[in-house]
Amino acid sequence: MGRATAFAVLTAAFLVLTGCTTAPPPTPAPPPSAPLTLREALGDPTTVNFCDLLDLPDLDDALPLESRPSPSMGSCSFRTGNALISFGFPEDRAKERLAGATPVAWQDLARELRVVRTDLEGQPVLHLVFADDSSIRVGTFFTSPGGASESLTAATKTLEGAVRSLVAGKQAAHLGYRENSLARLDACSALWSDDEVSTRLGTTVSGKGDLSRHRCLWGEQGADRLVRLEFGLGPRPKATASVREETLGGRESFVQEISGGCTVRTGHVEGPDANRNQVEHALLAVQAPNACDIARELANVAWPKFPA
Repeated sequence: MGRATAFAVLTAAFLVLTGCTTAPPPTPAPPPSAPLTLREALGDPTTVNFCDLLDLPDLDDALPLESRPSPSMGSCSFRTGNALISFGFPEDRAKERLAGATPVAWQDLARELRVVRTDLEGQPVLHLVFADDSSIRVGTFFTSPGGASESLTAATKTLEGAVRSLVAGKQAAHLGYRENSLARLDACSALWSDDEVSTRLGTTVSGKGDLSRHRCLWGEQGADRLVRLEFGLGPRPKATASVREETLGGRESFVQEISGGCTVRTGHVEGPDANRNQVEHALLAVQAPNACDIARELANVAWPKFPA
């Protein structure tokens, strides 16, 4: 190759490379602006990982987190210094309360989303309402007077991170449950009928759940007689000084009598994330006279129906 030819080849290569490095960057796509529905944002509500929607650096900067956010079925929870925060779906009866909820001014709210507030027994609850009027909520529980401001800050920061993600078009992550997971069941219909629960409670009740299908409540919150069933993720249940181990429905169960009520918990299969050392569990809570007797009867009917 002659000197002139070699020079021409090098010059051409230089011009190609220079062209690549000086080309203007592509114009970023505009953020989505269409009204956002819950199912568009979250996909399958039975498997949503709510912890994936948190802005952890923002939470860390604003609060002292005592525990890292932990996913469960249909929710994500964490502790601050003085409050417990739960982020997830509201139970079905919340729709009735949202009609009279207090609107909350919110920065950078778009896509027909809105934020409202309801207080439950003095605890602030924030709701993100989608364009289709379905919602997710951040509930709080504080145990000392100084926790009120902290819990509201935590709830606000939790929802701010979720709003930023969802307005920008982020798709929520999902948990990969096992084939024999409790997540495959509908908590309101898989284990008992309304009539079975009503007969044992001694009053007529109907079960109402949430969009995740992992929780169900028979009766009204605060009523003298009610039954609540929740499927969740957490440490393997065990006996303690106040929790007695029994065999109910052929399964190892843990019974705790509390003021006016009783809880029964049993473990199931390993959770979807092996690194978290979580197991699935079913938690049955009864509020009624002779609550533990009723809880044992219901557990004896329900536990054998778990997927094998």
